[in-house]
Amino acid sequence: MPASISLIRHAEKQLGDGPPYGVSADGSPDPESLTPRGWQRAGALVGLFTPRTDRHDAAILPTPAHAFASEIGPHSHSQRPLETLLPLSERLGLPLDEPFLRDDLDKLVEAIRACNGDVLVAWDHTRLPLIATRLVGDGSSVPQIWPADRFDLVWVFEPGSTGGSRRLRQVPQLLLAGDRAEPIA
Repeated sequence: MPASISLIRHAEKQLGDGPPYGVSADGSPDPESLTPRGWQRAGALVGLFTPRTDRHDAAILPTPAHAFASEIGPHSHSQRPLETLLPLSERLGLPLDEPFLRDDLDKLVEAIRACNGDVLVAWDHTRLPLIATRLVGDGSSVPQIWPADRFDLVWVFEPGSTGGSRRLRQVPQLLLAGDRAEPIA
């Protein structure tokens, strides 16, 4: 089992039919990509997950040894999970694992459990509670809905007090103006 597992929702996307619109890394309009605010969050996440020399080389959250983003496929054309992790991946020289489609949750969880070190997963918000429940084996200890307007949290699963149990710690990112400090109920 990994030392820790961090789950994040992909960064901001276009909500509804109006602006802000998604843009690809080269600035081309793309509804399947992050909005400009989403690209800002993706860049700011680097500071949460990498060691900082001004803090005695301590990362705010565990620095991942493995990173997973959902693959683009028949029922999901979203590039947002991959784009969210791209700046961190580049900073760490960490290849992104993206062999699983958005709904291949059992295979994803199996791959996560096979990892050593710390793991980071960026996925669709509707699937994150399902992934979390599979990881801990008990849905009662995990919120079952990730609100559609929350892009600003990290769910960190760390070793619990008994055997192979995991405890959930919700960490507010507080990276961008308007980020909220309260956890998901």
